[in-house]
Amino acid sequence: MIDVIIPVYNANNTLPLTLMSIMMQNIECNIKVTLIDDCSDDDYSETIETFSKYFKIGYYRLNKNSGGGVARQKGIDITNGEYIIFIDADDLLYNVDSLNKLYKKILDGYDMVSGGTYDESRNFLVVNEGDLHGKLYRRKYLIEKDIKFNATRFHEDNYFNNLVLLSGAQNHILLELVYIYCNNKNSTTNNSKELEFNRLEIMLSNVKELMDRITIDDSNKKIVVNFLVNKYKYYNKIYKDFSEEKKNIFKSWINKYDPNNINLIGIEDVSLLEKLIKEKIM
Repeated sequence: MIDVIIPVYNANNTLPLTLMSIMMQNIECNIKVTLIDDCSDDDYSETIETFSKYFKIGYYRLNKNSGGGVARQKGIDITNGEYIIFIDADDLLYNVDSLNKLYKKILDGYDMVSGGTYDESRNFLVVNEGDLHGKLYRRKYLIEKDIKFNATRFHEDNYFNNLVLLSGAQNHILLELVYIYCNNKNSTTNNSKELEFNRLEIMLSNVKELMDRITIDDSNKKIVVNFLVNKYKYYNKIYKDFSEEKKNIFKSWINKYDPNNINLIGIEDVSLLEKLIKEKIM
């Protein structure tokens, strides 16, 4: 069985379309949808009644508003299907075969299968191993490696998925669209430059937590190097446009969470960046 876990927060306007995209799936195994209500004002009883005619649907309400990571982890804890997929309450599965494509491939023995996501806000296809969209997970692997969401409210999906990969998951990348990331969540307020800058500290904290969690050995050295190279490529790409004040703040965060790599800040030469990180890891 596949558990479809959907965190919901005041999602009555978008949730029916999300559930409809699930209802239309041509899938060769049973599915159960579980809604994790993060203390919405909305009442989902009518929506649940409507869609329970087409698939199993469960509902759980958190005691307090805690964010997507806590909601998804509760979904993992209260379900028991062999496979897990996370869908946002304002996103869609791409077409009627999306879930079955992921399912058929994970049967080959993979721990995770990553499909393509169509990002509505940027109008292009992306396969991003670092987020949750368009991915099917084997529950047994998550349990064996004790992989769980942390309680941060931002970048918690990136933390979770990178923990899956850095722990040695066998991941297959399916270069086909399976998921639509809808652009209604990309408001100017939610993506202001000031807010994104402040979230960088949470990202750095998550990276530190990841590196503290994993054991680096021959089985994952290359994955760890690739992960750190991509992180510092991103840091340096945005760092060059910071004001002097923000550069100093960002460096103080690096000193706090990753002091051994402070020398990597400001290096735009990717080959040099990779060389320095390899020397530290390999």
